[in-house]
Amino acid sequence: MIDPRHMTLKEWADAVILSVQDTWSFGRLDRDEDWQAWAKTFVGAAGYSQLNIPNPYAFDDWRTWAMRAYPMLEVNV
Repeated sequence: MIDPRHMTLKEWADAVILSVQDTWSFGRLDRDEDWQAWAKTFVGAAGYSQLNIPNPYAFDDWRTWAMRAYPMLEVNV
């Protein structure tokens, strides 16, 4: 999975979309303020829901959430 350090939110989100197996199930993130709703798709998606990915709504900053989540997402790439 893509390490979010030194990337913008949109760069990271686009890179994640390209690396997941079910690309069609994750829409593109167009607005930064929608990051939590976009990230929530990972939390509930088949193949990822059992990984116990942190709830993005528990974080104020996308990068903090991404730093916790990306190692968990990596196992299903």
